[in-house]
Amino acid sequence: MLQIVLQLWYLRRTPYPRPHHTPMADAELPTYLTRGIALTKAQLQTSLGNELLSLCRTVTADGSLEPEELTSLRQWLDAAAAADMPALQHLRLVIGRVLADGRITPEEYLEVYRAVETVLPFVDRQRSFAARQQVAAAGAVTREPGANRARIGWIVAALGLAVAAAAWLAGGWPPG
Repeated sequence: MLQIVLQLWYLRRTPYPRPHHTPMADAELPTYLTRGIALTKAQLQTSLGNELLSLCRTVTADGSLEPEELTSLRQWLDAAAAADMPALQHLRLVIGRVLADGRITPEEYLEVYRAVETVLPFVDRQRSFAARQQVAAAGAVTREPGANRARIGWIVAALGLAVAAAAWLAGGWPPG
């Protein structure tokens, strides 16, 4: 028990980014561990913090991250390069890692969205999480029937080829 308490104390005292940082780790952190990353009340009183909050709210309003939103977020972060705020450092780190290979997958868009969620204050984070869950639920409903039809089509084709191959090997079906 003491070891866990000491580890949590160390995590809260260690400046971000931590040396053991791995991709997606911050997106899954509980709220009490995102306090060093999320915008504080004092930061929200500054013009830079207020601009970042407004941009993050805009990005997360619809529950998904579009390429244009990622571009505008990256451009804003580049313009605010001199600022030294943990939220900005976190977003720069995640976006830099996502853009490193030149290709952005849907999973990477989700990673950036979750990074933006992490920066938001608690109430805004709850709203963006709810919006993301709605988009995911709607996407699962709309994708499910089409995905199953395609899968069933491939299974029927594979079974047809397997039956034809078995019949040909057994000599019951002459090749034509």
